[in-house]
Amino acid sequence: MVVPLKFQIVVIVPVMAPSMESLDVISKRIDNLYQLVGSAPVGDASGQAENLTDSVLSAASFLPSASTGHLADGSARDSILEVFKRKDELETYLDPSYLDEKQDIKAKEIYINTIANDLAGTFETLQKIKTLEPTLGAEYFRNLPDVSDQLSTMTTATAEQTRANEELEKSMVALMQRYNEIQTGLKDSLKGMNDRLDQLEQRLVDKKREDKDV
Repeated sequence: MVVPLKFQIVVIVPVMAPSMESLDVISKRIDNLYQLVGSAPVGDASGQAENLTDSVLSAASFLPSASTGHLADGSARDSILEVFKRKDELETYLDPSYLDEKQDIKAKEIYINTIANDLAGTFETLQKIKTLEPTLGAEYFRNLPDVSDQLSTMTTATAEQTRANEELEKSMVALMQRYNEIQTGLKDSLKGMNDRLDQLEQRLVDKKREDKDV
């Protein structure tokens, strides 16, 4: 069964690896074509109407014969040949990088509106620079001494000082750790001495008690 050709759009998309943004553009344009063309009702067993994708698949089954002119319906053949003539136009429209004149103007308008504030700020800065040109071009500024060597020396000295500070910090951390270890050792030693003195004191008390008993 031949689907009415006014509802047929042969979607020929260039073979490539599109990005998600490109796929989104293609999807929106196919949706737009679908809104323009609509669905083509086709009486079949299920009684359902074909959408644009189904129509394309149906058309694919008889396009080979249509392209060679072997269709009983002459008007249908002529319509299909007209579709083939506009194939390049459709390919161009479905190319994600394609922009028609209105789209291009709209994109430029959006871009200009987006950067308008930045352009205004840049223009204001440029005007200020122009007012400073006489001062910046004065003899004093042109005769400034070259201090690149001094700056290089200062940069090197700063880097060395930074490394020295890092080494000093590491040394301080190590000293603090050692101090904590010594402090812990002293506490343990003093506790041991106190325990030993307590034991000796207890022995003396016991000894005196024994002497009294004797």
